[in-house]
Amino acid sequence: MELRSLMHDLGHGLATLSYLADGLRDDPALPDAAHDRLRLMERELDRLLDLVDVRAGEPTEFALRELLSELAEIKSLAGRATVVLLPGAEVTLRTDQTLLWRMVANLLDNAVRAAGPGGRVAVAVHRTGRGGASIAITDDGPGFGNAPGGTASLGLGIVVGLAQRCGADLRIDPARRRGTRVRLVFPPGCVRG
Repeated sequence: MELRSLMHDLGHGLATLSYLADGLRDDPALPDAAHDRLRLMERELDRLLDLVDVRAGEPTEFALRELLSELAEIKSLAGRATVVLLPGAEVTLRTDQTLLWRMVANLLDNAVRAAGPGGRVAVAVHRTGRGGASIAITDDGPGFGNAPGGTASLGLGIVVGLAQRCGADLRIDPARRRGTRVRLVFPPGCVRG
């Protein structure tokens, strides 16, 4: 199952690199935009390399919003739906950054697919009342279980397993108006500052 999970995640990452390359190639402002997109491509490649690095897996402290900002920008550049990181709490997490990247990338892929072309996906960071933190990903699609078929069930299975390894809890609820809200909730022991 782990090999299948990794292949699934690598597929998503490689597709992301392909979208970025396509966007770069077709961009009429190539000289101005090339630097930023190449930076994103390099960061994405680094994360993919971390997936196969047997030394990966050590908890580190990192700025959560920075990682989420990069992922939102990458997924938004793919052009299927608008992905935005909402203003919110500055949170430093102590966990395995590669596992968190895998979880959020899977959840964003599912949300973008559910929102569809012209849809919107919002990413938010909140502090919980007990000193923990959560990442909320909300799409404006048709709601959980009503989106077009695909690999969502495999992706969610991966996220559940990775969340357990990070000490997080995965929660899926209907969004307030329409769509789905998925949250990764981290206990106080993972949150710094």
